[in-house]
Amino acid sequence: MYHPFSVSETLKTSWDIFKRNFATIIVFMVLSLLAIIFCAFWVYYFWDESFIGVVCAFLLLVAITYTFLAFIKLLFQLMDNAYYEIRFKDVIPNLKMVGSYLILLLLVSTVMVFLSNSIKNLPDGVTKNILGIAVGYLFQFFTLFYFPLCNCFIVDDQSGPFESVAQSFGLIKGNIIKYFTLFIIIEVLIFIGSLTFVGIIFVIPFVNIILAVTYRKLIYSHLDVDDDVAETN
Repeated sequence: MYHPFSVSETLKTSWDIFKRNFATIIVFMVLSLLAIIFCAFWVYYFWDESFIGVVCAFLLLVAITYTFLAFIKLLFQLMDNAYYEIRFKDVIPNLKMVGSYLILLLLVSTVMVFLSNSIKNLPDGVTKNILGIAVGYLFQFFTLFYFPLCNCFIVDDQSGPFESVAQSFGLIKGNIIKYFTLFIIIEVLIFIGSLTFVGIIFVIPFVNIILAVTYRKLIYSHLDVDDDVAETN
């Protein structure tokens, strides 16, 4: 490999991108947060057990999905077009991306609910408690460990939900220890950032930058080609 995957290089590149595009990223985060709060207010206002309430809740989920995928797409645009102006339409995810993300989220959540309900029906005892804890940690591990890479494939490669999972497993292959190290670092950053509201505003975008850069650098390490500075630095 010309550029084997490196944890230190990934963190350095991520920090450089964050510093270089700080204003753009923070403004996007604040506007996105305000938009989600606005949508959440209307969902809260109309929420009830009726069909309208369910539709409002689903629309809120779609709005959050659009905002989240748009941010990932913005990060790729900032990496790929560092010297060019980014237009608003360049960061809007298409319907396929939103659909793939929602389908994958729904499938993972459905499996989690099914396993949890199955465990609840077991007789009380040590086995039930152990399985309950194991399923909970398994869900969190997949959501935090593999799901971010799936999101990157959905946005960058327009992959389907099942395809993105397979691609994520293949991407980490050979770099599982290094990727797990980044996973631990990200968990520590999230914990520190969650202590204050301001910390969340700064840590959330930086963590997503780390994941996007990790995805790109893993792609290049598997392709065994030289990195394009405009894309990963």
